[in-house]
Order: sequence, then structure tokens, then C-alpha cells
Amino acid sequence: MTTFKWRTLATDLLRKRTQPKNESSFKHNQSKKVQVNKEIRLIPFDQFRQESLKWYQDPESMYNIVGSKIAYTKKQIQQMYEWQNEHGLLYYIEYNNGEHLQIIGDVWLAHDDYAIVIDQAFRNRHIGRRVTKYFIYKAKKLGRNYITVSEIFNWNKASQKMFTSLNFYPFKENKDSWSYRRRLKTDTIEKEISK
Repeated sequence: MTTFKWRTLATDLLRKRTQPKNESSFKHNQSKKVQVNKEIRLIPFDQFRQESLKWYQDPESMYNIVGSKIAYTKKQIQQMYEWQNEHGLLYYIEYNNGEHLQIIGDVWLAHDDYAIVIDQAFRNRHIGRRVTKYFIYKAKKLGRNYITVSEIFNWNKASQKMFTSLNFYPFKENKDSWSYRRRLKTDTIEKEISK
């Protein structure tokens, strides 16, 4: 099975979309909103949202996401989201700061990859950690043996720290990055999400 990386440019996504489709165990029509805690809610991808332009057009964020200080166009983001939605579970991350709800990122779980993007203004609040804990739980419920992050760049120390604190370990070295993985056990599923 070919590993698809969500972080590719839209031209690569179009090329990959012409390849044979893999069967997915995800049931998109059954996706619903998920309340992670009182501040964080996951909203299944339904349409392109303007907030994502901020994350995917910020050179510093893109350096951590794709390894280059580029900016995606609206069309490239839409194509990326469409592809991710076809090949896994794609959600927007909604945050309640006590006054209003705001879309602050996105998260994607596929059979062979996991990716999360948080708006710079909302980092260092453990939002990514809480969302990732939920997806560890979700991957266990789906019967997965592993949850894999295909690429964390060597300079992205914050992501490395978060994933290693959640028992992910580097297992494959790439040119400027490592792939990380966490083994999933079927016992004590509820313990993970309640921490």
C-alpha cells in the first residue's frame, strides 16, 4: 500500500487522485461533532473555511508543516482537504475561549498518517495534546495497531516534544525529518482520554 502524505502540494494531490483508491474503514457519513472537553470541539469537515487561509499561508507555520516557507492558495487548500476527507477522518478544531467559538485548526486521521495544525495564536495551550489524545482513543476504537505521524521536521521541537510526551517514538528517518509512531493497546482505552 502506498503511503500518501497530506502535506504535498496540490499538483501532487491531483496526481495521486488518479491512482486506484484504497478501501477506507472510515465511515464519513456517520461523522458527527465531538466534544473533547469544555473548550475544544471537533467539527467534521463540511466545506472550506476561510480561517484555514491563516494557517496555510503563514510562512513560519508552513515551514513546520511542509518544510518550506511557502503559502498554499485557496484552491490548493481545498484540494488538500478534499483528498484528506476521501482518505481519512478530517475535522476542524473549534475552541471556546469563554466568550465565543472559533475555528483554530484542523486534524486528520488516516490509516497510515495523522496530522494536526493549530493556529499560532492558540499554541502552547495543550490543545494539540488534548486533540491527539482523543485520536489515540479513536484509533484504538477503530482497531488500529499503530497511529503514525509520517513527518515531523527536525527543527519542529514543539511537535517532537508533544508527540514524545504521548508515547510516540521516532521509527523512520527521512531527509530532514522523522516519522513517529505510537503502538496502540486495546486495554484501558478510557484511561488515555481521561488524562
